[in-house]
Amino acid sequence: MKIGIIDDEKPSRSELIYLINKIVPNVEIVEMKSGEEALELIARESFDLLCIDINLGDISGTTLAATARKLLPNVEIVFATAYNNYAENAFEVDSLYYLLKPFSEAKVKRMMEKYNKKHQNIDKSESNQNKDSSHLILKKIPVSVDKSIVLIDVSSIVYIEVKNHTCIIHTKTKDYIDSKTPLREYEEKLCDSGFFRIQKSFLVNLKYILEIYPWFSNSYCVRMQGFENEILPISRNRIKELKLLLNI
Repeated sequence: MKIGIIDDEKPSRSELIYLINKIVPNVEIVEMKSGEEALELIARESFDLLCIDINLGDISGTTLAATARKLLPNVEIVFATAYNNYAENAFEVDSLYYLLKPFSEAKVKRMMEKYNKKHQNIDKSESNQNKDSSHLILKKIPVSVDKSIVLIDVSSIVYIEVKNHTCIIHTKTKDYIDSKTPLREYEEKLCDSGFFRIQKSFLVNLKYILEIYPWFSNSYCVRMQGFENEILPISRNRIKELKLLLNI
């Protein structure tokens, strides 16, 4: 088991590490002192559990949690904080537990018990079944084209845009027009497959982003692989999260 402790205060990190080691001696614990440091590690390493302070020095703990959830869909998230008024944010990222400061052995023990209870029900046979069916994880997506349903490889989709209330799915080889499905539905289906909604009319595949470049009035656009001449604007309220996802 690998646990990440993200807190800008060294004493808080040390106390939580001490208590976790006391309760679960054989876990691997990585401490991170800032949101930026955490994003760098989360982007390249896997974690089972993240304990995130709400008030980090550089990035909001709730923003970090939402980004971590996109980068590591299966990670368990615990808000470790002195404030008890972030329950709604905890619900939004499906957090496992709300660990209030000051930490105590009893509180940390309840946190670990909740983690174990959630994960102990996966027996060996179910695990093997998951392995056998892993190829069924979203590889293709159904698209309504005229009166037919076309199955498109998710990995081939570069971006999806809305024009005149119609979705246009741009793939590496051709475009598909879907007048029945709203972009919101595509966003829900593809959010765990590396897609991000940069603006109300554009949903992009992060792996095909070539460049983020300045545009008018201090705004930004993205340039997509294979569609270098297309201008895809980024909403001002989305640019920060996009940069976090891309670790820039």
